[in-house]
Formats: sequence, C-alpha cells, structure tokens
Amino acid sequence: MTTYTERVFKSILIVRKYIDSWFWDRYGVNPYQGCQFGCIYCDSRSAKYRLPADFENDIIIKKDPAGMLDRRLSRARTLLPDIVAMSGASDPYHHAEARFKSTRQCLEVLDKHSYPVHILTKSKLVLRDLDLLEETGRKTWSCVSVTITASDPEVARFLEPRSPSPQTRFGVVAAIKERTRCIQAGVLLIPVVPYLADSDEDLESLVREAKDAGADYVLFGGAMTMRDQQALWFLKHLQQDYPDLLRKYEQLYGFAYEPGSYDGSYVAKDSYNIQISRKFLDLCAKYDMPLRIRRFIPDDYRAENYRIAEKILNQAYRLMMTGKAWKSLHWAGMNIQNLKEPIAEVSNRGELRNIRNVDARLEDLIRRELGEAGAGRD
Repeated sequence: MTTYTERVFKSILIVRKYIDSWFWDRYGVNPYQGCQFGCIYCDSRSAKYRLPADFENDIIIKKDPAGMLDRRLSRARTLLPDIVAMSGASDPYHHAEARFKSTRQCLEVLDKHSYPVHILTKSKLVLRDLDLLEETGRKTWSCVSVTITASDPEVARFLEPRSPSPQTRFGVVAAIKERTRCIQAGVLLIPVVPYLADSDEDLESLVREAKDAGADYVLFGGAMTMRDQQALWFLKHLQQDYPDLLRKYEQLYGFAYEPGSYDGSYVAKDSYNIQISRKFLDLCAKYDMPLRIRRFIPDDYRAENYRIAEKILNQAYRLMMTGKAWKSLHWAGMNIQNLKEPIAEVSNRGELRNIRNVDARLEDLIRRELGEAGAGRD
C-alpha cells in the first residue's frame, strides 16, 4: 500500500556546479522523493540518494514546493534563468502528481520567472500541463523527454512494472508534437538494459517508433549502471524472472552474485557500450533521427558561450559513444559554458588558452565560430 507523507524541506532548487551536458540543465527540482513507477533498474535506489527503502510505496511529498521555489527565485541575486530539469530522482508525473499537483505548481512558478524547463517522464499525465509548457516554450524554451527503454510490452512490464506501456509513451510524444508548436519532445533510451532490450530488433523498433511519433530526437545513454542497493534490487528480480541471464550479467559487470552484496563494476564493459552505441548511431543515420537535444540559448552574454559549447559537447558525445578520447573536449565545453563573461571578450584579449582544456585546435575552432557569428550579424 502506498503511503504519502508531507515533509518540510529547507529548499527545493538544486543549483549545479556544471551544466549537464546531455539534458542541458543548470538547475533541478524534485517535488517528490520516491517514485511509484517502481522501475527495477532505477539508479535512484542507490544509497547516495538516501531515499526511502520502500522506494515505490513510501512517497515523500515536499510541503509547499511552489512557495519555496518562488521565494528562492525572487530573492536570487546571482542566478540567471536557465534550464530547470524536472525531475531527477523521481518522475515528476508519477501517480502522486494527480493528487498533489506539485509539479504543475512548480511549473507555474518557473513560467512566472521565465525559466526554461526540461521535463523527464514516463507518464501521459504530462499532457495535462501542455498549456503551461507551451507558454514557457513560447517565452523561453521547453522540452519533454519521454523515457522508453523497451518497445516490447512484456519486457517493459518487467523493467517498469507500474509505468505506462511503451506504446502509450510513444503516444505522448506524438500528442505533444501534434498539439503544440513550442515544445521540443523526444525519447530517452536511457538506460539500455543488456540482454533484455538490446537486440538489433529492439533498438531498431524503438528508433523507428520514435520517428513515427514525430520525435525531435532519441537521446541514448548506454548500458544500465549498477551499484549497491540498486544493483541488488535489479539482480534479485533478474534471478526470479530471467535466471538464465544472471551469468551474462556477472561477466558483463565483473561480479559473482551474492544476494546481500554487490562488488561489480558501476558500468558495463567498454566493448559492450561501444558496440551498442555504434548500432544506435547507424540507426539514427538510417532513420534521419537527431541524437541530441537542441539546447536553450539565452539572450544575454552567455549566448555565444552556449552555442560554441553545444558544438564542442556534441562532438565529445560522439567520440565517447565510439570509444575515442573525449574527456578533454568534454571539459573544454563544460568550462566554456561556465564562463562569467562573453567568450568573444576572452578571445579579444588573446586568452582563450587560459580556459581549462582549450588547446590550439579548439582555439582555432572558437575563433572561426566567433568570426562566423560576427559575419552573420553583419
């Protein structure tokens, strides 16, 4: 039986040191703790999140989330409008939202302060709030990413027992694209669950159905991660329903199964991730499907910084997926989008190389981009 407990929190807005390079969010808001969808692979079960042990039944409702958020943004002296991700540790539209409406209340506050929003969900309840999300998209930027890890309904029921069917979720993407003009909408293939939803047929079906739904992108996150409580929960269910796969997981993540502990790797073997990523890249090319989200570009000094960082980070993402050196390029992009002044001014002073991880090749690229931007304005 699900229980709801209202609890007072000191704050609700998460301010990240670095902007996320996949979802492009600078901030995060989680109106709830715990998630009734009960996905057995969910990383939020990990000890680091310190969520209730009965993750899907013991739901914490943050008291007055909209008031906390409004006060934080009203009093902010150093915060600039940027993407707010809803949510990270739980689905913002799981069953509790129909009753408590905390997510909608937060969206109203974000729209009031003109903050762009990125929704990450599995729920069709997001369609209730298309009016708000469309208004936010018209004023700034709005995006809805629908997570779909398996297009096979039977596999999806095992992995995500209380979530809407994959077909319902594809329908959510289609409905957003049909009913709105200012909301970017796509599919998160995050995570890929090895041996259950990673066959060539599985991957192609998902990309094809996303294309048919009118998705703006399919963002691919590689193989499922495994650690502590989350790994034990997943492996417990795997042993019960797919015991023949347990040995494959032991080999892929480097552990010997014990019900009370997990000492394997956090990520799957590199060879697996590279192989599955290359398949995905080929499918996106086949179906002409973008594999990155178009980011929010502010209309202040950050504009060129974000545009240039987006190009660099997109390159780093492709390098990572194909097993090539990517970290230096990635951190160059991260540092550029964290600059406190226009990158053109840094360039004019001849100090681009002072930005950490910017080498001679990147310096040339940045100067070219700035030159093209200037020519475009002329």
